[in-house]
Amino acid sequence: IQILFEDMTRFWVLLGLILACFSLFPSLLATFVFFFAALAISITLYRKYIKQNRESVLAVFMNAILDIVTALGRFLRRIRLISVVEALRFPNYLTLLLKPHPKVKYEKIQIRDDTINIIVYYPPKVKNNGVIVYTHGGGWVMFTARMYHSAVSWIAYECQMVTVSVDYARPPENPFPRPLQDIYYTVLWTQVNASKLGVDSKKVILMGDSSGGNLTAATARLHLDKLGSGHAFPPVIGQVLIYPVLQAYNFIEGSFADRDVEKLRWYCSYYVSGNLSTAPNAGNPDVVRGSPAYWRALVKPDCDRGSLELLRKLEKSDNNYRNVYCFPLLDPDPSDLPPTYVMALSRDTIKDDAVLYSKWLRRFDVPVTYVEESNADHGCMFLFGSDDCALEHLRQIARFTWETVSQAEQQENDEEEL
Repeated sequence: IQILFEDMTRFWVLLGLILACFSLFPSLLATFVFFFAALAISITLYRKYIKQNRESVLAVFMNAILDIVTALGRFLRRIRLISVVEALRFPNYLTLLLKPHPKVKYEKIQIRDDTINIIVYYPPKVKNNGVIVYTHGGGWVMFTARMYHSAVSWIAYECQMVTVSVDYARPPENPFPRPLQDIYYTVLWTQVNASKLGVDSKKVILMGDSSGGNLTAATARLHLDKLGSGHAFPPVIGQVLIYPVLQAYNFIEGSFADRDVEKLRWYCSYYVSGNLSTAPNAGNPDVVRGSPAYWRALVKPDCDRGSLELLRKLEKSDNNYRNVYCFPLLDPDPSDLPPTYVMALSRDTIKDDAVLYSKWLRRFDVPVTYVEESNADHGCMFLFGSDDCALEHLRQIARFTWETVSQAEQQENDEEEL
């Protein structure tokens, strides 16, 4: 429903809140009566207040309510699994309502005949002039930037940095490389419009979760390669990868062993080809010929080396499962990548992607901060407030962004002195 009625997000939230109140009535007749009453009230309020002014006080209040309702949903689900003592954590969720929300501005980037929708978040308090470009997850095929509104609001608020969230085109209608191109062009747009955003074009940090982590790492690689080929934009200064999916070479061993990876194969197939025809190839090392450099070095040093030509960055390859821009862990030489923060989850199927990527970057002396969480599941960073560890990790990420911007400033000052 939220995808179909994306412009009416606040309307559905309002309707849900009113229905939640009316659900206290046990009578079936009363339920029907109050349902239509809630519908009428919601439509009236939506048309009169929210639709006309997205930045109104009521709209901001509804956004806060959306946060707390989401957290309460998780809370009610947990109370049956743990104990009533979980209710003692309820006051933590109230902070969602009190949190100052960033100012939001909707922008459009026009690239030839294509339009990229982005959302810019201006936090109430800014710590530095750096900027975050955030890429949402969802297996490449699901979710939108607006569905990540609550999460990205938290990111902008805690990091105290202007944050640009990209609503990239998604498969299967728009397979690789279109999503990657949208992120890349958004980074360029951010650097070109840095003064308008009130940020420094030399202090861009890329961030993303799950498949968004994949696109983030791929964009960092692509941006550097384009820089080497002559484009005049400054390099990005850091990347934050939150439980990313970074390879489709082997879904059999390690953290993938004895796991159901069928959906992961589907997502990868939709991304690389726009259909399910290549799903059996995903994660199948017998099909993806030639073991990648990271696999030979970190996992099985004595395995078949395959053809070195297959390990190069194949921008025009007919097999995107071998393409470093599609799966960044295949990068044979990541030595020029910026400082990287990698978060993994102990129980996550794709945990090894984060582990191997961190080890692979360290092998090339790339500064890496690796963090592993043992008490959370994939997607935990989507809902801050419902998981204590999510907010704690976000604050660690914020410290990483501050340190990265500070180091970039120090390096810039040193270069000026020289």
